[in-house]
Amino acid sequence: MRVEDVLESAFSEGGGLLSLYESLRLVEAYGLPVARYGLAKTEDDAVELAEKLGYPVVLKVSSPDVSHKTDVGGVILGLEDPSEVRAAFRKIVSSVRERAPGARLEGIVVQEMVKGGYEVIIGGLIDPQFGPIVMVGMGGVYVEVYKDVVFELAPLAEEEALEAILRLKGSKILKGYRGRPPADLKALALVLSKTSQLVYELHGKVSELDLNPTFALPDRVVIADARIVLAQKEE
Repeated sequence: MRVEDVLESAFSEGGGLLSLYESLRLVEAYGLPVARYGLAKTEDDAVELAEKLGYPVVLKVSSPDVSHKTDVGGVILGLEDPSEVRAAFRKIVSSVRERAPGARLEGIVVQEMVKGGYEVIIGGLIDPQFGPIVMVGMGGVYVEVYKDVVFELAPLAEEEALEAILRLKGSKILKGYRGRPPADLKALALVLSKTSQLVYELHGKVSELDLNPTFALPDRVVIADARIVLAQKEE
């Protein structure tokens, strides 16, 4: 799978907001670490994927017409067996059809559920004045309440990415707090650097990107969700 192939497919459908599945494919094609996933069209597909990935799993709606999945009941976490997966599949499809009538339903993404670590947000955008920008912040309540984020011009080398991470107030937590193990900051810096390269190199094609949540674990970093907006369709 190549980045160009994912973009070509997306642009052929008009560009704009990518579905979750397309967003994950693009991020993965760029060499970024994505939590294992697959796209299910039916309940049977979902169960087969869950058995392959191993429980617990997460189910999420994949649609180019749904920007915020939780707003339409499009995410169900912590599914532990086939019966729960089947029930969640039906519930998501029903909820999306009720709350977002007319939305194109590509399918349901089945994904391994990441446990532990620290929740981080990584993003990118194209600023009209400064051009490609990359962002990193602490996830959850830290970004919602404390607005603990850092913005930098893209691209960033790994050393620059690490410096940006260490400027976060929450970096003290990432280093280990009250007995919790520290996150792998070098791995997180690499992911931030690669994301900045994506935003920079695909300038003109990708206009907005959010990797939220991204989990910084003691031995690795895993991206659990992605939202990507493409620029206007190329002529």
